[in-house]
Amino acid sequence: MILDRQQEQSGEYMTDCATDYLVVGGGLSAVTAVETLVKRRRGRVRLVSAEHYLPYSRPPLSKVVLAGEAGPSSVLLKTPEFFRDKQVEVMLGDPATELDPCKRVITLASGRQILYGKVLLATGVVPARLDLPGISLPGVHTLRNLTDALALSRQIGPGRTVVIIGGGFIGCEVASTAVARGAQVCVVEPGTTLMERALGPEVGRLLTAYQRRAGVGVYLGTHPVRICGERRAETVVLNSGAVLPCDTVVVGVGTYADTSWLAGAGIELSDGGIVVDSGCRTSDPDVYAAGDVAARYEPLLNQYVRCEHESNAQQQGVIAARNMAGGSSADSSLPFVWSRQFGLDLWCIGQTRSYDCVEIAGRVEDRSLVAIYHLKGKPVGVFGLDGAAMGAARNLLRGVDSKSAETQLLGGAKPAGRGPHSDMAG
Repeated sequence: MILDRQQEQSGEYMTDCATDYLVVGGGLSAVTAVETLVKRRRGRVRLVSAEHYLPYSRPPLSKVVLAGEAGPSSVLLKTPEFFRDKQVEVMLGDPATELDPCKRVITLASGRQILYGKVLLATGVVPARLDLPGISLPGVHTLRNLTDALALSRQIGPGRTVVIIGGGFIGCEVASTAVARGAQVCVVEPGTTLMERALGPEVGRLLTAYQRRAGVGVYLGTHPVRICGERRAETVVLNSGAVLPCDTVVVGVGTYADTSWLAGAGIELSDGGIVVDSGCRTSDPDVYAAGDVAARYEPLLNQYVRCEHESNAQQQGVIAARNMAGGSSADSSLPFVWSRQFGLDLWCIGQTRSYDCVEIAGRVEDRSLVAIYHLKGKPVGVFGLDGAAMGAARNLLRGVDSKSAETQLLGGAKPAGRGPHSDMAG
């Protein structure tokens, strides 16, 4: 049964709110967990989501959906028939607002309470907001969910001027799609390069130059102070004094895991997320977490970190579900991130944010660029543009035939720099 909170007025909303396995979330972790649970069915499975859509894939939002090449049905991870055939009860448009582990009860925004045996928290992340004059003007967008992408897609096209605030992965992906659709695009980034926080200034500098050659106007070391317009956004004013005309503004200044609704639940938190072990177990034996919201211990850095990517979400969804059903699976995968921008397929394996030395080989133009990130003499992350090199990257980070893997990746490249860029250093 699939019901939306909007149907509550018609009396169709569910009133029987007890379940063996409760999955809270509407993304890849959630639907992967549901699929795994129904294969091992030992009880009732229910999915609760804040969204009004069935679970869907998020990476296409900044690409084919924003490009106007795909609609809602094409990004669904499972059809309505899947949930009906597997007898999974789905409650849409009703976010969780409170968790009581002692009573094993989740409270929803509608006021309904669900008694669970085991619960998986896969609530993902939400966009960080800017506190600026004019931020609420029509024409100012964020991009996190399907509704956002569909609305923004209608505002991007030939002859349109788009200002993107934030030069991280999402900002650069939106820039790529907007340029491909014929828009004039500017990216405003307070750092010294695009994607500096994720990849460091050494690699970021090379990618920034590539995007400028692709037609993007890049404003570095500056930030917006206000958005102006009478009835909608018309200009973005920077602290440098520059005034950028715009038809559309996209705010992409990062995300955070909204765990405020867990206050008082006693669930351990770290790195802004829910602390989990390798089996996606939280500090409560009946509560699990997976995907973007989960903070897993990363031995490469000796700290808990969240990984916001679909491969991590899928892997953790499977592991959490297996363990909820009585299994003993563990996640030993390396963090992985992938992004498509301006005809490039960017990938990162391991940790590329905290390092004291980076070795770089190859060029952006022929897709041969590779970077190995080191911390305290040990390789901790690899970035590249050639998918064929990912196997060698994983071998290097796992210590499997390391010399051969490094030679395959870099050849005779020398270290490109030792810089202060390190999240660990603050």
